[in-house]
Amino acid sequence: MNNMIRSRSVIRPDQRASLGRGSDARTPARSRSALHGVSAAGLTLGACTLLTPFPGTAQPARDTTLEEVIVTARYREERLQDTPIAITAITVEDIEQRSFDSSYEVGYMVPNASLRPAQAAFGNTMTAYIRGIGQNDFDFAFEPGVGIYIDDVYHPFTLGSQIDLLDLERVEVLRGPQGTLFGRGTIGGAIRYVTRKPQGNDSGSVQLTVGDYDRVDVRASYDFALAENLFVNVAGVSRNRTGYQDVIDFACQFPELAGSLQPQSVNRGKGCKIGTQGGESIAGLRGAMRWIASERFELMLTADYMNDTSEAKADTLTAVDTRPSAWPSFVPGLPYDERFLPPNPYVTYATYADPLNGLRITPRSGIEKTTISSRADWTLTDTLGAALILAYTDLTATLATDADGSPINMQLADGVQDAEFYTAELRFSGRARDRMDWTLGAFFYDGDAINQQMVSIPFLSLISDGVPPDDATRPFVNARNVHEVRNESAFGHVVYELSEAATINAGLRYSKDRKRVNFDNTRVRNPNVMVEGDRIDWKLGFDYRFTPEVMSYVSVSTGYRPGSYNPRPFQATGVVAVDPEESTAYEIGMKTDLFDRRLRLNVAAFYTDWETRILGVAGTECLLLELGPPPVYDTVPPGTPGAVTDSLGNTCMATVSRTFFENGPGEIRGAELELLLRPTDRWTMSGVYGFIEWDSEDINDNPDVLLDRPVYVPKRNWSFSTWYEWAFAGGATLTPRVDVYGQSEICTSNVLTTSLFPGAGCSEGYELVNVRLEWANPGRVWTAAVGATNVTDKEYFLNKFDLTAFGQPHAEGQPGAPRQWYLTLQRNF
Repeated sequence: MNNMIRSRSVIRPDQRASLGRGSDARTPARSRSALHGVSAAGLTLGACTLLTPFPGTAQPARDTTLEEVIVTARYREERLQDTPIAITAITVEDIEQRSFDSSYEVGYMVPNASLRPAQAAFGNTMTAYIRGIGQNDFDFAFEPGVGIYIDDVYHPFTLGSQIDLLDLERVEVLRGPQGTLFGRGTIGGAIRYVTRKPQGNDSGSVQLTVGDYDRVDVRASYDFALAENLFVNVAGVSRNRTGYQDVIDFACQFPELAGSLQPQSVNRGKGCKIGTQGGESIAGLRGAMRWIASERFELMLTADYMNDTSEAKADTLTAVDTRPSAWPSFVPGLPYDERFLPPNPYVTYATYADPLNGLRITPRSGIEKTTISSRADWTLTDTLGAALILAYTDLTATLATDADGSPINMQLADGVQDAEFYTAELRFSGRARDRMDWTLGAFFYDGDAINQQMVSIPFLSLISDGVPPDDATRPFVNARNVHEVRNESAFGHVVYELSEAATINAGLRYSKDRKRVNFDNTRVRNPNVMVEGDRIDWKLGFDYRFTPEVMSYVSVSTGYRPGSYNPRPFQATGVVAVDPEESTAYEIGMKTDLFDRRLRLNVAAFYTDWETRILGVAGTECLLLELGPPPVYDTVPPGTPGAVTDSLGNTCMATVSRTFFENGPGEIRGAELELLLRPTDRWTMSGVYGFIEWDSEDINDNPDVLLDRPVYVPKRNWSFSTWYEWAFAGGATLTPRVDVYGQSEICTSNVLTTSLFPGAGCSEGYELVNVRLEWANPGRVWTAAVGATNVTDKEYFLNKFDLTAFGQPHAEGQPGAPRQWYLTLQRNF
């Protein structure tokens, strides 16, 4: 037994090889009906299959134990169950069987993780929170709170972090601060996407998926050898579907309510639908070349390209201020009121145009991204190895939003974001005295980014600049903000075996950050705003293996997120810096494989002292209401109500933007459970559950704040999956499965007593149910699957945003996709 206890499956350096809803009116029949008969028949057949025995068939014997999962979260290969970190490993089989396409979907499988597409105004961004900590704003002023790594290449912004799951081997989600192992921006945790290494074995696959909303997805990959010890892997993806939200011409549909507004529909006889939102058009290509020069040196070069030209995100008006004093629309006979509230979330009247001044922007939410990277691995001696990782990334993102959800212009935004960044990381890893594994390394990051945005808000342009609403030449904001970001760090990590059962681990990292921004946003021209600082993070942990199947651990670790600045100042006093976020987390956990490795049960509990966190404060910037340039500004303290009189006796108003950012403390407590059970050799079940409690003096003592937790953090999340693999004679299989993903209420914008709609920033809790029936021939050369996502057709929101807190008269939300059927055919070779 002692030998079994000691075996931790660590790979040493010398072992490496290297409109109304009636009749489903929200969706055209041509888009949704094509697969319904096939899908229903397929699932009925599957149910009958399970209830009817197969005459003359024998169930081949199969291993009943759970498969081992190897991870590299600590810069070495080791079993998941031997890693004293709260980590969820998601394999390529998990991704395929659950029909995941986008990176945010992996969050369904992780306790206390909230991954979702960002609100419509933030473009191609994944909002990631783990254990209550993350970041939702896409602006380059902020680093993520959850670090994103693709093959150990750091992605420094939330913008562009929503990626396609192309050619992956696995995903590792590390929960809790990872300040020593990964550094900046991992105060909540880290997500590592690990792609397949080329093997040169002439293997590959082609996959075709068709489905509702004219869906056609194609994926293909091929792994081959160019020469001896020179291997290549090429993979590509194309994803296309129309949007699940209809754009309706309001003047066409409701001419009696449209005032002087003219229809856009050329032929009313063909209906009033003029477009869709939420559709996808994505193409990607990845190539990797691996050269094993010798037993001691390996080099891999990788290039990734993605071009996302998708439609604007689905976005709908959820609440509107109907008071006569609300913002004027300036369109004769057409006030901005409840007439623009759609019958269901899958309808919008947004036209991305201003009928008065002719301004029109293109609805879009896309990104073009190229990454080139290299990794060299040396085995210097039998107990010493080195790795060098270099990467360059260039991206251009585009976004547009019609936040008012109407054919008139209350607010339109159009933006382009450009960024390029370089990263370099050097690591040395070794083993000393046959009981200590260590890693020393250095990391460098250099990034440049430009955020260009036009924001048209005619009412504010009129009262602040005297610009009439029929003038499109002077938008309220026309910004070009230039950012420069730098980081250097050095780190070390040690794992020391005290005995055959007990191990301690410790880590230390020093980081130095510098951020510079040149503001030019029409209202503020303030070059060379600088934020800089340094930080030391540390970790100490102890783990003990009671038996080969049961291991427990305790740890204390720190993390940070670099300091920042107000990204949207509307007068000079709004250009303010904010200190870094810092946290210390205490964790205890246990990992077990029980009942002859039929049951895997991992649990963890944690307490996080969020010593300083970056939070937005709804301040007030005062503008004189008298017209005539130049406008006179005066400032009142943060938290002042929207309509006030300043010290000069002038009437002021709040702008649409957050004015101030500050630091505040917080405490987070929570627990997590992950379960994988195989009752029989062909029946498997899995589940996760996460729970969080949040406490903060600045929230508890602020009568204006109703929310008792951070944004984007549900108190509970859970998932449950079950599947059964039925075997035919000869080796073919039929596998039905059900996946259920749920969460409690989530608020995605601050809930204030001053809001006109106190609940408009929150979404009710919900559960999503996915089903799938897969057939595979012997050896899984051919597979076919029919399934549905959100099979119960649950209406839910990915996020909601209450704009009344910033002086605007409405709230908006991004609805999640309705039920969608699909059929997948795959050929493996």
